[in-house]
Amino acid sequence: MEKVRFGIIGSGGIARGAHIPQLLSHGKAEIAWCADVSEATAKDAAARAGTADCGTDYVALLRERPVDAVTIGTPHNAHHAAVMAALEAGVHVCCEKPLAMNVAEAQEMAELARAKGVITFVPFSYWFVPAARLLKELIDQGHLGEILHVTGYYSQGNALTPNATMTWRFQKEIAGSGALGDLGSHLISLTYLWAGPVKRLTAQMKTFVHERKLPGSDEMGAVDVDDDVQLIGELASGGLINLSASRTYAGRNNYQRVEVSGREGGVVYDNSHPDELQVSLGRAWHERNAWATLPVGRQHRLTQLHTFVDAILEGKDPADVRPNFEVGLEVQKVMEAAQRSAESGAWVDV
Repeated sequence: MEKVRFGIIGSGGIARGAHIPQLLSHGKAEIAWCADVSEATAKDAAARAGTADCGTDYVALLRERPVDAVTIGTPHNAHHAAVMAALEAGVHVCCEKPLAMNVAEAQEMAELARAKGVITFVPFSYWFVPAARLLKELIDQGHLGEILHVTGYYSQGNALTPNATMTWRFQKEIAGSGALGDLGSHLISLTYLWAGPVKRLTAQMKTFVHERKLPGSDEMGAVDVDDDVQLIGELASGGLINLSASRTYAGRNNYQRVEVSGREGGVVYDNSHPDELQVSLGRAWHERNAWATLPVGRQHRLTQLHTFVDAILEGKDPADVRPNFEVGLEVQKVMEAAQRSAESGAWVDV
């Protein structure tokens, strides 16, 4: 295979801002068609992608204009149908996070992907921040020792004002959840990357802005998803986690900070400094509360969808390409457990 032919399913903001530019910058990927429920949106994306082929029926496009792979950037409630159609067509699939609306959907998607033997990919974008990759390397090399604590914050303030329009992200029927799926899934995925799966947890979810303006109207509609989520839990390895995700945090645009502490040292990751970590490694350092700045190396710089394209071209084992649907499923399990805990007020197993 000299080039990977892609179809774009869901041609809105994430496709135009991330999927299409990243694919076009690869050199060995080409976009054959773009699909969206809005014909105008599909046409606009197709023009950006350098193709005339577009439409509103991705099932027909999959059948009539075969491709090697697809990216899926639809609202969350449309992920399952699009993924299953693509998998049945035998193509490799990149689907945005969160993978599904619930664990049952995610499980079905992961099982069919395994049966079809195709490569899958979930763009947990912060896995590809150079500092995040360096932290993974330090952990794998044993510099932190046994992981005891993961404490993470992901804060935005874009939903603090009630003047923010009632988009689909504020509607549970379409989004599944609010800050939990939008921001919390990133923290959960990073925790999985660095420290492994979560065993049990307790969570609190809160909505602070209960009404928002309906699109094109002065009328208000009810918000039924969370603005904030707080999650405390225990890792399968025995360590502890404390994660906070908020869309109503004053003064924050896209603030993400995670501290990972082990028996042999600690590291601070801050996405506002993507090319460095703050580290206190080795007893001589952490016993003196001494910290240093550790810069990333060139090997830590990757473009996330380039990883997906390269895996297809190289014929990699789907199990070796991450974050894949198996990772997406693990994140979905934690999200669903958090929702159960918030509803019951109890600790729950993941």
